[in-house]
Amino acid sequence: MTLIPESSSCSGPMQHQKINLTDADVFEQEVQLKLDNSNGALSVFIVDMSGISKLFARSGSSASATFLRSIAKLLVRVCRDGDKVYRIGHCTFGIVLDGIDSVILQQLAAEKIIRLYNTAVSELESSFKGGINIGIAAYPESASNAVDLIHNARMAVEAATNSGDPYLVYSPEALSTMSLKWTIQDDLAAAIRGRSLELMYQPKFSVATGRPIGAEALARWNHEVHGQVPPSVFVPLACDIGMIDELTNFVLMTALNDASDWPDIGQRYSVAVNLDAQLLQKSELYDLIFNSRSIWGAGDVDLIIEITESALVADSKSNFDCLNKLRSAGIGVAIDDFGTGFSSLSYFKDIPATELKIDQSFIANMDTCDRNRKLVETIITLAHRFDMTVVAEGVERQEEFELLAKLGCDAVQGFYVAEPLAQDDFCELMAKCD
Repeated sequence: MTLIPESSSCSGPMQHQKINLTDADVFEQEVQLKLDNSNGALSVFIVDMSGISKLFARSGSSASATFLRSIAKLLVRVCRDGDKVYRIGHCTFGIVLDGIDSVILQQLAAEKIIRLYNTAVSELESSFKGGINIGIAAYPESASNAVDLIHNARMAVEAATNSGDPYLVYSPEALSTMSLKWTIQDDLAAAIRGRSLELMYQPKFSVATGRPIGAEALARWNHEVHGQVPPSVFVPLACDIGMIDELTNFVLMTALNDASDWPDIGQRYSVAVNLDAQLLQKSELYDLIFNSRSIWGAGDVDLIIEITESALVADSKSNFDCLNKLRSAGIGVAIDDFGTGFSSLSYFKDIPATELKIDQSFIANMDTCDRNRKLVETIITLAHRFDMTVVAEGVERQEEFELLAKLGCDAVQGFYVAEPLAQDDFCELMAKCD
């Protein structure tokens, strides 16, 4: 299997038809013909450029038609001989690509379409910023006929548009997740306003003493119809519906309130709260954090704000400035999922963190995988050189715990030491360790 070459040409209809033709029916016939004569895989791409309507209104039909022609010519460059491009709607194109038999190749093709589109947009004299969404459906995985294949690709592009993703490969699971998001939007808003979500606490244990030293607050939502909705679904959804501030406020206030009731174990302990990166750019964040802390008091509790590495470095200078402000106020900063983002020594020396959390993917099987062990050892040594505490996430076996102790890791989380606990159960755990 060869990748789609940059200089490939397409012998399809866009070379012979005017740009203002709509070929939805012809496209369907072409896809079915391809299926009838295909001995292997085939992928249908629906490319939606609905944002172009703004350009139409602003620049007039002539300029818009010129732009669409340039887009069509660029889309042809995605094709190889035998592949075809059709304009199947006002601002929608259909592409059928033979022999694309893996998700990776589908993603590469989608990303190339996006690059070509962005190139065309950058050449416009106006400040047009219209986006693009792509839905992808593959034969034989998602459908066996043209009607269903195109329908599934359209469903995928609609899901991508609603989720804000540039492209989406159709699968029942992906569409199920998107359907769930659409269904529960209003319920999530009501749950946040009604403070009907709950917090669980993932205990954090000292490797040296074997005692709990704090916990990470984990938001949980038990939907009355759909049951437990994972945070990977409802947290991004809270961002989409503009309620991430309210959700963060709930988690902060509840976590600090709960922590004020934790048993006195004769030492300081910490409560960690995950923070969405977009909040770092909001001035209200600091008022939110400081007000929450002032209401419940610091006491023997250290507040730690957790942010993922990939989110942190997306706008490192600005985010570093924001986190340094928190540090100056005595609030800890933990870099979550370290090693899975864009780890680089160029920013590591300036990272405003008090704690570094090693992702579970490095911890798993580190006792049998020499590469993982060496990576973990290097991360621990480096973090200690920069005065950071190191926490290993997802520790599930005794062998992992013992090796982490040998390597000098400071603390661990994971099912080996304790699963996430409700407030009363966590207090009971701490009392037993007093």
